[in-house]
Amino acid sequence: MRRLLASVVVLLALSLAGPAIAQEATPAVSDSLLAGMGYPELLVEVDGETIQLPEQVPAGRTLITLTNAGKESWHGFLLRRPEDVTDEQIATDLGPESEAPPAWLFDATFPGFPGETLPGQSHQAVVDLAPGRYLVIGDTYQPFDVVGAAATPEATPEATPLANGTVRMFDFNFEFPNPVAPGRQVWEVTNTGQQAHELLLTRSPEPVTAEQIMELMAGESEEATPMGGGPSFADLEQVGGLGWLSPGATAWTEVDLTPGTYVAFCFVPDPETFMPHAMMGMIAVFTVDEAGAGTPESATPPS
Repeated sequence: MRRLLASVVVLLALSLAGPAIAQEATPAVSDSLLAGMGYPELLVEVDGETIQLPEQVPAGRTLITLTNAGKESWHGFLLRRPEDVTDEQIATDLGPESEAPPAWLFDATFPGFPGETLPGQSHQAVVDLAPGRYLVIGDTYQPFDVVGAAATPEATPEATPLANGTVRMFDFNFEFPNPVAPGRQVWEVTNTGQQAHELLLTRSPEPVTAEQIMELMAGESEEATPMGGGPSFADLEQVGGLGWLSPGATAWTEVDLTPGTYVAFCFVPDPETFMPHAMMGMIAVFTVDEAGAGTPESATPPS
């Protein structure tokens, strides 16, 4: 199982280390904006290969709180399995002998999930959970059931989280608020593309361009730096984001941005080539200054 899930997760996400700034930028759950909105909460705790969560939760708009109790950064995602896929098939397809992502993975529904989370940290997301059988997937996986009838979230205005900005993901790029303001804020994230996408948000310790990041993507070492200088992948620090989101879906994430340069990635693989979307140009760079006057910059996809 570990080999297969590594091919799904490690292929999708490079190991971006460096907790210092990321810890400063991570909102405390106790005073987070999302936590104060009153949604039912699903608590997920991960510790390496261990994933703890309830066996059953009610359907509807839900606040997911992901806490990383382990010693390494954790980057996973949430899916609702296709109805014709059984637990037995999942155990086989995600078993130790499997070496390729199962075909049904790309037929699953991805409602969103808290982004990559550093050890000792927590991240949150508000997502819509329809009834069904779900899996939280990282180095291992853990199933749970969502039961009951899902209410229509749009029935009342207060059912929709108040967002400070909107982010659009599409094939294969991002559209961020312009300008991007500093401080703690809630982003409404929508996938308008034809494939699932994620928002992996990092902070660079120095200015960098989207083209330099693409150069890093083509390198063979996380310690390598672009020609002419710039940060390495190991210098980029996680500051949250949002896990896999299906086409047409919307979810909400909270970020706390200090002035600086930020790089957004999507490492979801293309269903046909398994190439991470970031390798197809799904990278965006933006700056945040005290006045919130930064302008997002996108990468040029490889020809």
